[in-house]
Amino acid sequence: MAGGRQKAEQTGRPAASNRANASFVRLLTQHERRIYGYILKMVVDWNDADEILQETNVRLWEEFDRFEPGTDFAAWALRVAHFEVLTWRKRRQRSRLVFSEEAIASLADDHAPAGAVPQERDRAREAALAECLKHVSASNRELIQRCYSGAQTIREVADGLGRSAEAIYKRLQRLRLGLHRCIEQRLLVEDA
Repeated sequence: MAGGRQKAEQTGRPAASNRANASFVRLLTQHERRIYGYILKMVVDWNDADEILQETNVRLWEEFDRFEPGTDFAAWALRVAHFEVLTWRKRRQRSRLVFSEEAIASLADDHAPAGAVPQERDRAREAALAECLKHVSASNRELIQRCYSGAQTIREVADGLGRSAEAIYKRLQRLRLGLHRCIEQRLLVEDA
């Protein structure tokens, strides 16, 4: 115990602050992919999604002392991400690829079959994604796996393939749009 107190004193932070930091890191790590997926759904460009995720993470960190322990961190984080998307949209109003606030609200509310609770919606989307991935070429599946495994950055994947990061982002964007269409079609068939 004395060693922990001594370490906290050396870093200039009390032990309670270190526990809060560790709690934040655990929660963010656990939910970051879901937050990123939500943001990607709201914007077209991967680079923009990366920027918004970074801003969302900073805002989550700044506001973490307002988070009520024991409540749904993912729901709170997604709400923060929603507002970060709106902030990004205001900065980018001149771009023709920016969705209206109504479209963003619609996408946020309508990301799965009607009547399903959020966890069921997520499971339905994951099942549809698994089916859609079966129709993607082996090389594209490998690219998706490498880019989303978290083991490498996009730049590292691009360097390994001898391509530019921009080319990889564009290829991933085309794949994501194709997968999105496939998922939506499968979910529509399930709803019918």
